[in-house]
Amino acid sequence: MSRSGAELAAMLEQARRMGHGEAQTALLEDLVRHADAGGLHRLAFAARRSLANAYSVGRQWDKAFPLFSRCLSEYDARPGEFGPEEDWSLRNWYASIAQSMAEFPEISLAQIYGAFEDMERRFRAGGHSLRQVYDARRWVAQLARDWPEEERCHQQWEAAGGPDPDSVWDFEVQVERLVLRGDDASVARALALAGPVLAGEVTFTEPSAPIQCLMLLPLARAGRLEEAAKAFNRARRAMYQGVYRYEYGGMKIEFCALTGNEETGLSALREQLAGFPTLNRPNGKMEFATAAAVLLRRLTAAGRGDETVRANGSDLTWSVAELCHEMESTARDLAARFDARNGTTCQGDRIRARLTAPPVVDFLPLSPGARRPVRLEIPPGLPPEALLDRAEWHERRDEPALARRYVAAVGTPPPHLAARHAELTALTDSEQAEERFRWAAEAYRQAGDQQRYLLCTCRLGNWLCKQDRFHEGLPMVTWAVGELRRTGRHELIARGELLHARSLSWAGKVPKAYQTLANGVRHALACGDPILIGSLALTEGTWREFDRFPPAQVIGLADTARQAFAAAASPGQLVRAFELRRRSHERAGAPHHFTDLVEHELATLPPSAPAQLRGYLRYRRGVALILSGRAADALDDLIDGVGEARSRDADTAEQGYQLAVAYRAAGRAEDAMETAADVAAWLDHLRELGKLAEPDMADWNRLLLAECHQILGHHASALEEYEKVAASARGRNDARLLLQALMPLAKIHDLLDEDAEAAATYREAADAAAGLGDVHVAAICRASEALSLQRTGDVERALAVLAQAEAMTGALPAEPAERLPQTWAITFRSAAHVLSAAGRLQEAADRAARAATAFRQVGEVTDATTMDFLHARTLVRLGRPDLAEPLLRAIIEAAGQETPLHQAAARALAETLEQLRRSAGPSRSAPNG
Repeated sequence: MSRSGAELAAMLEQARRMGHGEAQTALLEDLVRHADAGGLHRLAFAARRSLANAYSVGRQWDKAFPLFSRCLSEYDARPGEFGPEEDWSLRNWYASIAQSMAEFPEISLAQIYGAFEDMERRFRAGGHSLRQVYDARRWVAQLARDWPEEERCHQQWEAAGGPDPDSVWDFEVQVERLVLRGDDASVARALALAGPVLAGEVTFTEPSAPIQCLMLLPLARAGRLEEAAKAFNRARRAMYQGVYRYEYGGMKIEFCALTGNEETGLSALREQLAGFPTLNRPNGKMEFATAAAVLLRRLTAAGRGDETVRANGSDLTWSVAELCHEMESTARDLAARFDARNGTTCQGDRIRARLTAPPVVDFLPLSPGARRPVRLEIPPGLPPEALLDRAEWHERRDEPALARRYVAAVGTPPPHLAARHAELTALTDSEQAEERFRWAAEAYRQAGDQQRYLLCTCRLGNWLCKQDRFHEGLPMVTWAVGELRRTGRHELIARGELLHARSLSWAGKVPKAYQTLANGVRHALACGDPILIGSLALTEGTWREFDRFPPAQVIGLADTARQAFAAAASPGQLVRAFELRRRSHERAGAPHHFTDLVEHELATLPPSAPAQLRGYLRYRRGVALILSGRAADALDDLIDGVGEARSRDADTAEQGYQLAVAYRAAGRAEDAMETAADVAAWLDHLRELGKLAEPDMADWNRLLLAECHQILGHHASALEEYEKVAASARGRNDARLLLQALMPLAKIHDLLDEDAEAAATYREAADAAAGLGDVHVAAICRASEALSLQRTGDVERALAVLAQAEAMTGALPAEPAERLPQTWAITFRSAAHVLSAAGRLQEAADRAARAATAFRQVGEVTDATTMDFLHARTLVRLGRPDLAEPLLRAIIEAAGQETPLHQAAARALAETLEQLRRSAGPSRSAPNG
């Protein structure tokens, strides 16, 4: 079925508005077919151009070549049907295509240079600047590492106009060529050139992420580590919001690999792995594969070759070692193909050097307080039995991740250890736990190991109860514990009683569970095992806290657990005992008692104290400082505490939020933004699952994130975050939160001259404030709505809303008196502008004067002077320049020299004096006319 030109044009516009993806590509392919069938050559040309972009974003770069060839031949065959727009588009596209050709080693240099000759001929024939031609030639010479030719083309490019000062991509040309040359002098020039961009002193119409990525390793190698970390974080943030070539992601990955940030690099690699197999641009594939191989080689050398790597959003998985081999082979093969095409060894030499480059530093913190991740290094050569002993040791200390690594290190266990291996695997990995427990228990029974058989049966029954299968599990645990009691071994009985008590608790038999715990405590004390003593006390204390027993009882149990776990050198369980005491003090309404305990513990901690305990205590002191209104003072404690937790991959979303609060209070808006952004989605997810202790924290974090974006001038991001908070508040009918989001949201709309959006936002904010009974804010929002409506040109509606605002202001209560001037000031300011636009000049002059007085009452001198100026201008329009003159002179005296207000007032005074002279008539000394 044929479509009209108007329909196809609408389809093209629809496709251009769509996000990149399969749907957009399919629509454009359909559009090209219909345009060709209908003989709509100009429309087909535009559609092919858009389709080529879509293919490139979709990593199918090779598909752009035939599209360009068709457009070029159509243009040559029908020159009269195309206009200047197609001519301009074709020239730009030709330069891009010629560069892309060089990225495919199967395209010969003769073909590439032939394309350049044809392109240059066309540019010259049309009388166009050869700037793009020289730029494309320069890039191809750079790709071949022909530096003399690159320099010659660069000079020609500079002479033909050089870089567009607003284009980040033109600036990248100047930096990249120096970085890739690699000699000390070139890198030093690159650092000097990029410095103002990295510092934010020079900006472009697009983010500076390409420059930041290029400079990561040069900065690190120059010892400018803090700048390198900042560039990394800024690039990462910008690249979340845009589509960038794979090379830029590769630069971040390689930087992480060479600065001790392998985990961050691995996370970045996972993000891009799903699309890598379909990336059909050999040069980009070679660059990314090299960067990935650098990281994966380091992970393999660290003994992590067997770890699984899964591509985000995909079922694609590899082991680290397998993926390393694949990436390295890809990089080396493509480099060889490029060298064969170019007749050099430059690419191969460069790739080999990158693959074997030593680390730049042992560890570069990417955020303040960051630490190198703590990884358990299993001593080589340990026999399977020793590995399982160590796994049991960690499992008893409730450290399943560490226990799991020791179990995995065993590999295939010898037959006599198979049951222990299966049981420990079940304890540390929930997958197939039931089958493993059952197999292990039966293996113990057949081997005649009665004690292990009974304890494993307890664990199986306990696991079944945890899955709500009480009718199976509870009789099993009850029988096994009864048999354990017959052994007379206190340690085994205490373990069994603890498992029995937990099973009873899950089955809802709470009184019996408490009695069973008490039995377990007696046996634990008899054997003196501190892990058992602490575990029983911590379990009972946690239950009693949940059941609202007197806090003193819980605190006593928490202290028993603390002492036992300290003696057992079990820091994770020790921290949990501290947490139990904290919750009890908070329930008792005496959190300061816990703060005092934290201070005492920090003051008396020996240097050998576990880092986990020290980090926890510092974090808790930091939170206490925030709650006491000293958020800025909390920063050092929180950096240390959160950094320690992150080093173990044990940090929480709540910790990230508290750290962001402290950064913001200390005036470090960028650090606060980065931290809040990292945990925003995490907090939202926890709230959805009902696992956030303070559900509003997700919104507080987004408010803080939006505020930081606003401070840093990221208005689009700030709008997005405020909108998310507003949507959350609407969904939960939280008028107070809604107002907190809408007020700054409206102000940003104001700043961006989005007056209709500002008016609507102020209107909703006014309604929210009125619902809360805050008549001052409601009046201010109505007045601001009126001003925004006036700016849209809807003066009639603005006057109606202004009448509401002034009525609300007139009815304000006398108390609190300190709020009145601010409300008056904003209302009268809006009234002055709206009434002036409506031609009600006398009223406008009155409101301007009253606004100036009110602003001075609240110390807003600049706003007061601005209202004086409006007052003066309105008086002139009223025909009273004599009253305007002293106001203007006062403004000139008060406003700073060379400020816009000073200059405007000076011009207005000159006009006013001229009007006064005219109104006075001819002077007596003037000659007769």
